[in-house]
Amino acid sequence: MIPQRGPILVIGATGNQGGHVARALLDKGWTVRAFTRNADTSKAQALKAHGAHLVTGDMADVPALTQAIKEVTGVFSVQNFWDLRLKEEVRLGSNVIQAAINAGNQPHIVYSSGLGAEQRQNVAAIDGKAILEEKLRHSGLPFTILRPGLFMDDFRGASLPFARPIQKLLDGHRLLVGRLFLATLRAVVPKESQIPLTTLSDVGRMATWAFVNPEESQGQVYEVIGSSETAETLCALWTEVTGQAIPRIPGLKLGIRIGHPKMASLLDWLSRESSVENCPFHLNTYRNWLDAGDVPVP
Repeated sequence: MIPQRGPILVIGATGNQGGHVARALLDKGWTVRAFTRNADTSKAQALKAHGAHLVTGDMADVPALTQAIKEVTGVFSVQNFWDLRLKEEVRLGSNVIQAAINAGNQPHIVYSSGLGAEQRQNVAAIDGKAILEEKLRHSGLPFTILRPGLFMDDFRGASLPFARPIQKLLDGHRLLVGRLFLATLRAVVPKESQIPLTTLSDVGRMATWAFVNPEESQGQVYEVIGSSETAETLCALWTEVTGQAIPRIPGLKLGIRIGHPKMASLLDWLSRESSVENCPFHLNTYRNWLDAGDVPVP
């Protein structure tokens, strides 16, 4: 297999993971088609200025997806559970797979899943990904699966793990929510448990590597984990590097379990999940990421 320079269709190109993948591919000289529901947004226009070709469409529209995929050699696919919830995550992710089958050109699918998604775990944020991994394996398509852990970027408010209406309410308070996420980890995750972490930029690097190296990456699963740290260590290093103390909030553990059970179940699961270092290059550690300073979200 001789790697081509695309085009690659990037699903969710104006989101966090898709945006980093699109930019990483463009920086390597690949042709990128950025699939977005609204080409007029500032994020879409920024990608266009960076060299991406904008493709307006929706994952709910299988014929439009099929047509877009007919014109590419690969697809990066990601669905945001916190935006969609499990049923819709599976529906839209299944649409991408079906459209790739319908297209008939056997595109290389790089799917961003989640740590522990080799089987259903009775954890809503993981189970949809497990279903989609299984569908992809049985699709007959060439594929690579990436399994990132928790994103360090979320400690700076890159994404908000809530339903869309709540996200809109909190959008102006992302940095505060990020620090509260660190406080939540310390309150919910057992003290001795190691939390698997990655960065959005490393998902971009890994996806690009997978497209560049199909003979090595196709049919493989890679855990995209740069650091595994205890919650106490995360908070201590954050304070050391940024000077910002992470508050201890009385009753936070109970509040999360009652008010945000999906997040509580995800953190319970991740605190028990062990990761395997099988990436082809070194990824960002938590300390290195902190030392690098604030990284803008595309």
